[in-house]
This record gives sequence, C-alpha cells and structure tokens, in this order.
Amino acid sequence: MTTTPTAATIFDLFPFEATRQQAEALYRLEDFVSTDCTADASILRGAAGAGKTSLVKAVVDFLNQQEIGFCLTAPTGRAAKVLGYKTQVMAHTLHHALYVPIPQNGDSERVIMRLRDIEPTPHCVFIVDEASMLSDENDHEGMFCTPNSLLHDLIRYVKACNVHNKIIFIGDIYQLKPIYGESVALEAAYLRQTYRMGVQEIELNEVKRQAEGSSVLNLATDISERCRLGKAVGKLPIFELWNVTAALTYYVKQYAPNQLDRIVMIANSHRNVNWLNTIIRDRLGLTGILAVGDLVMINENVKVGDHTLVNGGTALVTQIGETKKVADLYFMKVTLQLSDFQGQAYNIRHWARLDALQSERGLIDGELLRSLVADRMKHNSVFRQDPYPWNDEFVGALRLRYGYALTCHKTQGGEWDEVIMHPWFMANDHRYVYTAITRARKRVLTWVKTYKN
Repeated sequence: MTTTPTAATIFDLFPFEATRQQAEALYRLEDFVSTDCTADASILRGAAGAGKTSLVKAVVDFLNQQEIGFCLTAPTGRAAKVLGYKTQVMAHTLHHALYVPIPQNGDSERVIMRLRDIEPTPHCVFIVDEASMLSDENDHEGMFCTPNSLLHDLIRYVKACNVHNKIIFIGDIYQLKPIYGESVALEAAYLRQTYRMGVQEIELNEVKRQAEGSSVLNLATDISERCRLGKAVGKLPIFELWNVTAALTYYVKQYAPNQLDRIVMIANSHRNVNWLNTIIRDRLGLTGILAVGDLVMINENVKVGDHTLVNGGTALVTQIGETKKVADLYFMKVTLQLSDFQGQAYNIRHWARLDALQSERGLIDGELLRSLVADRMKHNSVFRQDPYPWNDEFVGALRLRYGYALTCHKTQGGEWDEVIMHPWFMANDHRYVYTAITRARKRVLTWVKTYKN
C-alpha cells in the first residue's frame, strides 16, 4: 500500500487550491469515511474537469494515513487501470473484487461466477469509479454470468462483511449508460428506496479548466448543458479533416507504438471499427493476422502466470512465434508488452486465439469452443481434474482485438491525448458524443461527412 506523509486533514492531501464545491466535497468525504458517520453510501457526481480524480486521490491518501481499509474498483479493466495509475494504488475490476469463477465443462466463452465467501472484515471503504457504467440489471448475454446484478452483489457483499462498511460511487451522469439498464448507482433516491441505504450526495458542476485541456472541457461542458436543456447536439465545433483518407493519414502520422495512449479512433459500430483497423494496419505496413508492432486490446480477462490481463487493457505485440491448430481453432504464440498501474513495462508470452481477431465482435462459435474444451479435457489431465481456463494454455488463450479504432463503449474509462471521432452518430445522442470527446486530454478531431460507410 502506498505510503503517504502524515497530514493533519484531508485538505493537506489535495494537490490544488480547492474551489468552494471541492472544499465542501472534501469536508463531507472526510466525515463520511469515519465510523461515526451513519451513512452507507456517498455519491460523488461531477462532469469532466470538475476535479473528481483529484478528490479520489485525496480520499485514498487520507484513508492510507488514517489506516482505514479500502478497496479501489471500477466496472472495467481499462477504467481500473487508469484509476490505479492516477491514485498510484492497485485497483481491481468489480468482478475481481466480488466473485470467483466456477469451473465449467462446457462453453468457455461464458464464465460462471459466484460471490466470494463472506468473511468479517474491519471497517472498510469500497470506492467505485466510473459508476455511471453500473446498472441494477443482470447481463444475461455478457461474458460473465453473475448471480445477480453487479450493484446488488456489491451492496450485499460489502455490508455482509461488515455492517459499518461504506461505498463511494463516483461518476459522470452525462457519460454513456450501461449496455443493459440505467445508471442507478448514481441515483440516491434509487439506493434509498431499493436498498434502504443512507446516502449522501455530492455534486460538482464547477469545471476548473486547465489550459492544456480547456478546448475539450469547454466542448464537453457545452454538450452536457445542451443535454440538460433538451437541445440537439448540433454541429460540433471541432477540427474537421477533409475526408476519411486525411483522418487515417493523420492517425498514422501521430501514432506512436511507445505511447499507446497517444491517439485513438472512435467508431460508431463494430463494422466500422473493423474497417478502420484493417486500413490502419495496412498503412502501418503490418501484414498477416498478427504482426510485430501490432497494437492490441485484451478482450477477455485472462490469467497468465502471476499476471492477470484485464478486459480493455492495451498491449504491443513484440514477438510472434509458431501457429498451431487445436480442435479446429487456430492459435499463435505471441509476446506482448504491457504496463502496470505504475507505468512499469512487463512482457508476457502466451497463446492467442486467431479466430477471435477475425470475427466481427471478437466472438467464437459456441460449438467450436465446446469442441476445444472437450479436446483439452482429453489431452490435459490437469485441466480435466480442475477445469479452470487458466489450467489449459489453449482454453485460457488470449482473446485479442486490434486496438487502433474502438467503439465508444470500449473506450469508457480510458484517456488518450487525441481522439478522432467517426462523424456518423445519432443527432441527439448527447451521451455518446460527450463520452467520446471526454476521452481526449488535448484534442478532438473528426472528418467531413462525405458518405456513410
């Protein structure tokens, strides 16, 4: 756990001169995390640039100083990694914090999860960043099959371990909703009525603009205001490249393999994501299904040795090896370079499923997966006795996607210096536009809508 110099109050740990709203938030959060406060949850809502990240860092350092236990989480691997980097404390996905997988003998694409055993703990504060992505509906079609909704299981687990445990939900109500359900974790009335929780609310709507990112924050503020007033998004006042060819040329010029958060393209559909990735790879001179220098995204949590690679993380292919066919699926031995939450690089070498790279959504036919599991049961005695995916190098192989262009949902929780937005989106989809724009630290671009791909 990070060591923080002793400080008198939480204000000493805030890195800037606090605004009026930030000062009030610090007071209320300092009070909330103490055992004397009877509230169960605190909701910290704020738009991009309002200082949520700085507040979270101050809270984490304060909890460390006061020797109060805490668990830092986010709904996705990408969001957890960004949170860990900004706080310099290890952050986990909610799935990792709440569940353990149950071995399955069937389709390995669906991971059946059970809630972790309830064990009494000292007073602990659970911090959930990007809580706008958290709904109270169970995703029956997703990769992870959980007993109940993430929100239900989170509250149940936290309070069962210690009735005095608390949850801080942090989020932005203007970001994309969850794929299933609504962003109810940021609604105090819902938590009070549905879960009988005592809830405090903290609202940050003063955007403290920093010179470096002011244009992005100005635009995001304008879109959130239009959403609040029910006005259309309208024509975005962002730099337009002449056409998609110019946009692709600009991307390739700015792309830096040693800085994976330098630039990203955000497209409106899986079809356009795949189309853009294909063209970018060609322009970068990358051939074959995978090549040295490829930017890839981890599309499924996987355990490789002592490392857990999380869904949404990015990596660089530094070496490719042999290709092997196992039960009608193709695999390639690859070496990936990744970085931890402190920015330290490390390498892993593992098999990657090539069939997933070639499919539109990164999915593999269930019958092929069942055949793979049956084959590995036959040939791998360790997996046969203990059928967790990581006990077989092919069942537990990497499922990768190209990482140059992504859907807006896949970028949530991440940040890049520059974002190039596909120009086709629904005219009144404020959340989509707001989320895409706020992925950029410095600049947002698009291209002229000359035709619809």
